[in-house]
Amino acid sequence: MASTRASRLLVVGLLITVLVLAMLIQAQPLPQITVDELVNSSDTHEDKEVHVRGIVVEGSISETGLFFILGGNEHEITIDVSGISTPEGLVEGSTVVVQGKFRSTANGWEIDATQVQTGCPSKYESDS
Repeated sequence: MASTRASRLLVVGLLITVLVLAMLIQAQPLPQITVDELVNSSDTHEDKEVHVRGIVVEGSISETGLFFILGGNEHEITIDVSGISTPEGLVEGSTVVVQGKFRSTANGWEIDATQVQTGCPSKYESDS
């Protein structure tokens, strides 16, 4: 009786291990790239999910808050945030990370954002 119980525990343990490994293999995060890297390799990334970092261009946040422009050193991408709620820290001149689908439009490149991450300015402020 002890051997059948031990073999059942072994089988259950192996199944759990296999499931956890399968989940880890499938959940590979997208590599984070810059705006310039994305535009320079646009043919590789077009119509795919991307994870891009850049600076919110001054004066680019629309009055409705549904669009803004993410800039790099040489290139800019329009970010459509109409389908998500934007974080409070989204301000012009700040560095943000955007995840979403990268696509070409009549006006250039655009990302339909599924997530926007901003830095936490309070952790950089001094206590004085």
